[in-house]
Amino acid sequence: MRILAPLAVVVLLASAASAEVFVLADGGRVTGSLLNPQESPRKQYVIQAADGVKITLDAAQVRKVLRPRPDEAEYERIAPTYADTAAAQWELAQWCLEHKLIVQRQVHLRRVIELEPNHAAARHALGYSRVNGQWVTQKEAMTAQGFVRSGGKWMLPQEVELAENKRKLDTDQQEWCQKLKRWRGWLGSNRDQEARDNIASVNDPMAVKGLTLGLRNDQNAQARVLFVAALGRIDAPEAARAMAIASVCDVDEEVRLTCLDQLQDLSQTKRRPEVISYYVSKLNPKKSTNDIVNLAALGLGRMKDPSAIPALIEALVTTHKFKVQKAGGDGATSASFGRGPNGGGTGMSTGGGTQYIYRTFNNQAVLDALVATTGVNFGFDKQAWWHWYKAQKKKPDSLDARRDSK
Repeated sequence: MRILAPLAVVVLLASAASAEVFVLADGGRVTGSLLNPQESPRKQYVIQAADGVKITLDAAQVRKVLRPRPDEAEYERIAPTYADTAAAQWELAQWCLEHKLIVQRQVHLRRVIELEPNHAAARHALGYSRVNGQWVTQKEAMTAQGFVRSGGKWMLPQEVELAENKRKLDTDQQEWCQKLKRWRGWLGSNRDQEARDNIASVNDPMAVKGLTLGLRNDQNAQARVLFVAALGRIDAPEAARAMAIASVCDVDEEVRLTCLDQLQDLSQTKRRPEVISYYVSKLNPKKSTNDIVNLAALGLGRMKDPSAIPALIEALVTTHKFKVQKAGGDGATSASFGRGPNGGGTGMSTGGGTQYIYRTFNNQAVLDALVATTGVNFGFDKQAWWHWYKAQKKKPDSLDARRDSK
């Protein structure tokens, strides 16, 4: 129920409805109505305060004038007409919500729960939840569960630590990217030797990202060789995997061979499962060209890891699919079978249009990798290889011992 104010109060509120706030140079504030709005240039502010007192201020005393929105003025007019009960204060809070007066709404919501502590709608509007029979704010509930506020989110302390570590990691990696980019720019200039010396001194794992980007994107093969040498000095899975990828995908043979040399050296100290798994994935003829199969096998031959033996046996002989297209008006078509160890061109005749053909390869690089890893040679006879491999698996401490010794 709303209680109307006496006539004198209503008149006073009506005048206050259009009140302005005069922010003073010393930080103070005066609320009232400006009685000389037309004065120009302004020398004074003549203000009728809400209590009826007239105040005159020099223009230099007033820093700025704040004029309320119409909804704020209306709020000032109607707020005193609502009773100090939970129901009336809730009604006024809802009015504030409709008119986007957020601060004022919070005041009345808090008054509602002061008057009626279990007013569920007001509690929820203020962000409370009922937990074990008690009204608690989100902050209270989350804090009780061990969460802390960080970056605008509720997180466990461990998550905060991980996020901070990641932020530091990103910062350190970015600094190395900038350094490497700067040194790369010196190559071929009067600071060429300084750049080479700097890159040759890199051994920080934080530099792996920058070195990997250089290895992947730099157009100069000699610069890529420098990056490979730096990656080879860093004992990190990401560095080894970056070199494995380049040993298969780089267009320059020197870069590929340098990667293989580095990986072979690294494999002497411990197994490199991230490298083995990458090479094995490239032996699949459904996903890789015959060139890629053989380049991956070259890497496995350097690593000599017994865990790759089954995949190598399966890749001894592979069949690949090629698209052939009509080359001219005579109906001839051609297909390229690649640039790798077993590559070469071929041609065929067809009745016209695009076709797909299949070709089977004996992969010498795969056989070489098997021989290097096992010490035996059954040629391209998959059945003989599988028979031997299954027999070895039955022997105690045979293949597993060789794999675990690295």
